[in-house]
Amino acid sequence: MKKQLLAVMLCSALLTGCGTAAVPVEKGSGIVGSAEERPVVHQIDLDDFTFGGSASLALAGNLAAAKAGDVSYETASDKTEFTGSSEEAWQCLLDGKLDVALAYAPSAETATQLKEQGIEWLEIGTDALVFLAGSSPENETVLDLTKEDILAAYQENGSESWIGYASAPNSDSRRIFATIFGQECTGVTVKSGEDTLTAACPHTEGTLCYATYLSLVKNGKPENTQMIAVDGILPNSTVVSASDENISDRTETAEEQYPLQVPYYIAVRPDMEADHPAMQFYRWLASDEGKAWLADAVVPVVQEEQTDMPEAS
Repeated sequence: MKKQLLAVMLCSALLTGCGTAAVPVEKGSGIVGSAEERPVVHQIDLDDFTFGGSASLALAGNLAAAKAGDVSYETASDKTEFTGSSEEAWQCLLDGKLDVALAYAPSAETATQLKEQGIEWLEIGTDALVFLAGSSPENETVLDLTKEDILAAYQENGSESWIGYASAPNSDSRRIFATIFGQECTGVTVKSGEDTLTAACPHTEGTLCYATYLSLVKNGKPENTQMIAVDGILPNSTVVSASDENISDRTETAEEQYPLQVPYYIAVRPDMEADHPAMQFYRWLASDEGKAWLADAVVPVVQEEQTDMPEAS
């Protein structure tokens, strides 16, 4: 249960819509309600509504469902539908197949469809795009690359030092890359259907692959890889010590954060009655209390697991 409880701090990731820029979020729908209207989360029956979203956000979603339903993580995950990409999740919401959806930002086209149906999406957390470097078992040196170094690895022929392996074109992680770096990656692309690059990267020295932080935490870090620092900061938002080998001198400040973070969102069907379990769940998770709970739920576990992450199955 420890690994399953493992999750949301840096959590959340992305973009959406292959090659399409993420749409700015319009905040303040008034639908969250006052403090008196917010539900007692453990009274929500998960069988009374459908909840799901991007597969990369399964950890965050199932943790929230377990809390709201007052059930185990395993039970909650049996009652949710986290599969596929964010675009697929938004479409399921539009088609009425989901009552509540958790996903990265919709593409411009999908955003228009959501607005036409009166659906608003609210930011509830952040994930990140993390990069892994292939390494030999004896290499324990912290690797530090700049965003420019990473982008160079994902040019058509790679850089002199690195070759970048990219996820499938329609995956959330691929779209996050485009959002963060401002352009598509042209590295070695894995086969269709592969989202978490760590399953496809050859894991040899000189290679880079990427995944969303939440999915990496959920699935485990493959052997013969090491998580790299970006601009001197590791993905747990902790500044890398300047005393670490190969890390240039820098001032250590609490304000410094991992630079490749992105938000994720929650949305609910617009035809739900105020007292419907789906609306109760949505209002709780979209409230300040719900977002704070989600951010705090796994921080200690994430930090602990950073030094002892499991191998991918």
